[in-house]
Amino acid sequence: MSNVSAEMLKEAFIDPIRFALLLDDDFPTYTQMTAQGASQAFDYKRAGELFTFCRQKGWLCDVDNAAAVTEKFEREKHLNQSDLLVLDFHLEPTKKDDPSKALSILQELARSEHFNLVIIYTGADPVQVVREVSFSLGGGNELSQQDFKDAEVFFEDLDQAVLDDVMQSCNLATIENYLSGRRPNGSSVDLRAALLRAGANVRTHNVLIDYVCAEHFIKTIPESVIHSRLGFRKVEASFTQGNETKWVSQGNLFAVVVHKSENPNVLVERLHSALVEWNPSPLRVLMIHARASLEKAGTVADEKVLDTPRRQAGWLLRILLAKDDAEGRRYIQELYGRLFERLIHSVEGGMIDFGMRLIVRGDLDPVDAAKLMAAAPAAMSNDNIYHALNEHLCSDLNKDMVMTTGVIFRADRNGADSYWLCVSPACDLVPGQNVGGWDGDLHPIRPISAVRLSPVKNSQAIALRLKEATQGRHVFVHIDNVPVALEVADSNSRQMKIETILIANEGVIDDSRFDGFTIGCLDRGPVVQSIVFEVVAVLRADYANRLLAESGYQRSRIGIDFVNLP
Repeated sequence: MSNVSAEMLKEAFIDPIRFALLLDDDFPTYTQMTAQGASQAFDYKRAGELFTFCRQKGWLCDVDNAAAVTEKFEREKHLNQSDLLVLDFHLEPTKKDDPSKALSILQELARSEHFNLVIIYTGADPVQVVREVSFSLGGGNELSQQDFKDAEVFFEDLDQAVLDDVMQSCNLATIENYLSGRRPNGSSVDLRAALLRAGANVRTHNVLIDYVCAEHFIKTIPESVIHSRLGFRKVEASFTQGNETKWVSQGNLFAVVVHKSENPNVLVERLHSALVEWNPSPLRVLMIHARASLEKAGTVADEKVLDTPRRQAGWLLRILLAKDDAEGRRYIQELYGRLFERLIHSVEGGMIDFGMRLIVRGDLDPVDAAKLMAAAPAAMSNDNIYHALNEHLCSDLNKDMVMTTGVIFRADRNGADSYWLCVSPACDLVPGQNVGGWDGDLHPIRPISAVRLSPVKNSQAIALRLKEATQGRHVFVHIDNVPVALEVADSNSRQMKIETILIANEGVIDDSRFDGFTIGCLDRGPVVQSIVFEVVAVLRADYANRLLAESGYQRSRIGIDFVNLP
């Protein structure tokens, strides 16, 4: 079942294309087309057909035949999701079978910070191209250092004839299964038989099969590409023989492979078909469409965001009044947030309409539909999905900042983690505030009010808390890749456990850590213990302020004397 209709994939990925770069060592640049006595025989016909095709689509178009230019263009001009690269797989005029430059470009695009569409237009076998690209981008199964060393020793000790027998027993289906990151399956039956003949222990077969598959590419792909490989990453690809569409996706790269025997007019059709087969999640499509919408809005939206010179002067004055660089950085960060919020508001009508058409439940149960759209494992429990929903509702981006209301942090105390939530008002935590009195005496140490949280990690116990999520006694976060519920108020007394913690350096958080002190008791007297805290989550403002208000109510309550009936 497709997550997104073909029409909406076209609307998100293909319709926004405005600029295409054609890169092929057989194509002449504009300068070379006008040069006299050019020594190289260029493919003017195909270059002209591609250029005409791009112009008929309404795209701007440029042609080049030097891979170094494209790499520089990528680094300095930043190809964004609205652009298309049409790339030849072999870019070395003197080494017609060397794909190293093309593979290096694809590696750069995959690790870039923006999404890239590529059509690999090549005379090589498309399936073989997909395999080599997949491995270069990180496809395969990673072996531990010990497993790799053991496999290396095993094969080094084999006679050449036995080694050849093993290597020749590795078929393409086994290699493609390996590139997909899956454990060896039935396709490797011949290879397993060869390993048995070579004397390999059955328990080592999976490791040895992965080693053989990796060696297949290490021996054929240029060394420079292997060294710049992206490590082992999840790679999605189409290897199916007979299927017209061959594609590979990793990171911020989606590439479709088309043979040069096909007319340029089919390129967009092949790209569209590959996107449909890829079947990306609706949220990824939503992000791609949103970025394209912001690009399309251009200066018209900018004018709406910037408003009047009067407002701009006020925004700038906020930064110019900063007392130091640290405060200035916070104000600029705040300004960017406000500007992007206004920018999104100026174009959100069209994006919301797109989202409403994109995310449709159909006849499925909402949880089943959400899991299907997100390609979540079928075995994932409903509890886990609801935890993710509540985590999304209550938590904000965890980033380095100054301590503020709603920051959740932990520290190791006596071999176990303790958790706290900051419930001091944000205005009291701004560096430079409260310079008199006790705060002034302690500077740069700052006292904060924090609620001691009780962690719940057992899945059954978390499920019970999720059934009571609307009571607001818990916050739901993901810590160390594990869903956790943190109890804010005691289930019986409904009271928070509020304490005072001293934080150093005015509460500046660096690399999710900050120094501070807890107050304890020793020999019937107070003692201050130095400790390093780690920030694990940040609550959204609404949730943080609600808990701030509840803690204030608890601290300001008035006790009265009643007596219960025995």
